[in-house]
Amino acid sequence: MASSLPALCEQVKSVLPDDLREDRWYLLTAAALVASGKPTELGALYQYILDTEYPNLSIEQERRLATRFSDLLMKEWTLVGIPSVLMGVSALAKVERFVSAENTGLQGKRQNIDFETDITERGTKLIQLLYKQNLEPIFNTWGSYKEEFAWLEKSVIYGLFLADQSVLSEVETLLVTLPSIMCQGWPGPAMWHLRGLRRLGRSEEDVEKVQQAVEAVAVWAGKSIEGWPRVTDIKDEI
Repeated sequence: MASSLPALCEQVKSVLPDDLREDRWYLLTAAALVASGKPTELGALYQYILDTEYPNLSIEQERRLATRFSDLLMKEWTLVGIPSVLMGVSALAKVERFVSAENTGLQGKRQNIDFETDITERGTKLIQLLYKQNLEPIFNTWGSYKEEFAWLEKSVIYGLFLADQSVLSEVETLLVTLPSIMCQGWPGPAMWHLRGLRRLGRSEEDVEKVQQAVEAVAVWAGKSIEGWPRVTDIKDEI
């Protein structure tokens, strides 16, 4: 097991598929840290990224990093709750070098959240891509709550946040949602998102490597991974 956060970061990078390492490994790591009860470690993670990948950091580079972390946490709060996410936000703010000083409010940010467009349509499209024939059977387990919570999933959770691809792509979004759910120990929803990665075109081997990276963070954070489902447990048609 990695003994320090830098060692953990190196472990995560070494486990992931090649194309999910550069500029993507930290999405999974950050999401898993927050969901594992270690949101304040985001400051140390951010510092590690600057020290190892941006030794001559420019303001444009930090703007991009901040935008990606912001979108990650905007998505993750829908899955783990706002208190943990805000702890992570505060930890990040303490180690920002340039962008805090130029904070100009919402100008130019969150332009994707436009209520003049069909947010529900966007959310429905992604959730149907990930769940396919499994969607209605899941909704049907919700009894009298079905209509309200199906609306919440399609219009808010996916429509406003997870289905927004203006910053993080579909695959990158799954690198946030899977660890967010898996590190909370929810086997059913974790299985849904393992299957979702397969439905986005990732191989069984790739998904297993992603899970191994998530598990590395969870174990480092002191979480038990006993009984976690694996991609090989998926019986549904991909």
